[in-house]
Amino acid sequence: MWQPSIFIFLILLIVSINQLPLARARGQWCVVSPSATDAQMQANIDWLCGHGHVDCIPIKPGGPCFEPDNLRSHVSFVMNQYYQYNGKTEKACYFSNTGIFVFKDPSYGHCEYDY
Repeated sequence: MWQPSIFIFLILLIVSINQLPLARARGQWCVVSPSATDAQMQANIDWLCGHGHVDCIPIKPGGPCFEPDNLRSHVSFVMNQYYQYNGKTEKACYFSNTGIFVFKDPSYGHCEYDY
C-alpha cells in the first residue's frame, strides 16, 4: 500500500494541476472571418439586431463594446452572442460562411464576450 506522504503528494499534485490555466476548460467563440466584406458584415448585423436575435445595446454608443467603433468589432460581438445562446453549434456560427471559431477570448476592456 502507499505511504501517507505519497498519497498526500498525489492529491496536492492533482489539485495544483487543476489550477493551471492550461488545465482549465477552454472557451470557443464565434467571430467574423477576416475575409468577410463590409456588405456581408452589415447584413449580419442587420439580421441579428434588426430582428431581435441578440441584445445589440453593448455595441451602441455608450455601450461597453462600442469602441472601437468599427463594423468588424461590432459584428463579431453580436455573432458570438448569437452563437453562444443558440446551442454553440457549427450552424449557429455559419452566417453565410462568414463566421469562424477562435479559441482565444476576444474580450477587451469592459467588452466581455460570452462563452
